Amino acid sequence: MKRKIIRLAAFIKGFLLWLRPHYFLGWLKQPLLMASNFIYLSKWISLQKKTELNDFYSPARQYAKRYQLYEYLLTQTGIAQEPTDYLEFGVAQGASIQWWTKNCTNSAWRFYGFDTFEGLPENWGLYKKGDMSAALPAMNDERVHFFKGLFQQTVPVFLSTHSMNAGRRKLIHLDADLFSSTLYVLTSLAPFLKKGDILLFDEFNVPNHEFHAFKIFCDSYYIKTQLLGAVNNYFQVALMLE
Repeated sequence: MKRKIIRLAAFIKGFLLWLRPHYFLGWLKQPLLMASNFIYLSKWISLQKKTELNDFYSPARQYAKRYQLYEYLLTQTGIAQEPTDYLEFGVAQGASIQWWTKNCTNSAWRFYGFDTFEGLPENWGLYKKGDMSAALPAMNDERVHFFKGLFQQTVPVFLSTHSMNAGRRKLIHLDADLFSSTLYVLTSLAPFLKKGDILLFDEFNVPNHEFHAFKIFCDSYYIKTQLLGAVNNYFQVALMLE
């Protein structure tokens, strides 16, 4: 019986593929993906334990709230006193990395910023390829190093030339917006992450991009995280690896 069911399923699959359903159902791909990821996002939010810093639900998004989250991480996790590698993916004009270098003066910290500095490498929502380009930020801090180019080009070189010392804590700031960029960074850094490292997302509640990449990453690597804080209805989120 089992063999007959397998043969029937194989026949139906082959027949449906022969029909080329993408010709007449292709328009459903993005709406269905969005709906699926939105449901997963809603479920994920419902499973999170209440934290001291979490404004859900808030009727309006405020840009400055991200700095409340940064301050919370710096003062409540003990990370400010530890040797830490801060890696930011999606630097743009450098507002976030400048905040961290200004507010964390620990000489044992190292800051690495990655960006094309030529704008988005592909379309993202209402933003088009090339939008959000910026010049390399001028920073007078010898702890800071920038890497210009696609992550797919710069991250492998970085990992081959820089020691990702297991004794140093890591704060990974993911602000690349795109699903492809976020997933690439997470999978590339997976071998170097450990319990206690922090993932900081800047557009987490966008279902088809940062959240989708995070879900695939966690499912693929059996990663578990603890919510540290969230602002702007989970738009900015900080998670610690368990």
